Amino acid sequence: MQSKRMNSKGSRGPRRGGRKRGLGGGSNRIQPPAFVPTMGLSHKFRYENAGNNGTFNITRGNLLNQVLVATSTTTTTRIFEAVRLKSVEVWGSPVALGSAPINCQIEWLGENSPSTVISDVSMGVRPSHVASAPPSSSSNRWWSISGTSEADVVFAMTIPSESVIDVTVELRLVEQEAPTPGDPAVGATLGQVYGDYLDGIASGKLVPVGFTVLP
Repeated sequence: MQSKRMNSKGSRGPRRGGRKRGLGGGSNRIQPPAFVPTMGLSHKFRYENAGNNGTFNITRGNLLNQVLVATSTTTTTRIFEAVRLKSVEVWGSPVALGSAPINCQIEWLGENSPSTVISDVSMGVRPSHVASAPPSSSSNRWWSISGTSEADVVFAMTIPSESVIDVTVELRLVEQEAPTPGDPAVGATLGQVYGDYLDGIASGKLVPVGFTVLP
């Protein structure tokens, strides 16, 4: 058997043909790699139903307006220019013992999307709970872009009073696009960041948690 090559101190000699260390880490790059400057993130927003039973239609514009900055005491601009909805989760408050069950549901709507309903009920001390992602291959999985189909209803929620709603989205921050106005404000503080109502300022029943609420 051929013996391994050893140096004068009895250790193995240096390997030949190994990757050279230094500039580029052996990748042979002489310039920086491609770079995407657009900032994106994923986030879960939480909302509380401020004491109102009923059905709420959530549009692409509502999703785009989730976080706003005041540009005057009456106007705002969007921080996010594009939003993609990942999932919606709802917890409906339990009913009083002996009371009739209360329905809680999400219905996926939108252009080029099948009408799909996911439903549960509150019974006794048990809250209703519904969690759903947009239907596969439907327009509800598309990006919502400022100025494009903002009035399109993505989903409708029929929920009891005091419900909690989690909306998980993927976001892209405004970069080179012109600023897009958000919902109007009355008595806003210039430069203040606000959370908008999920159902929009005109309805104003699904209150954002963890933000200064848009006045």
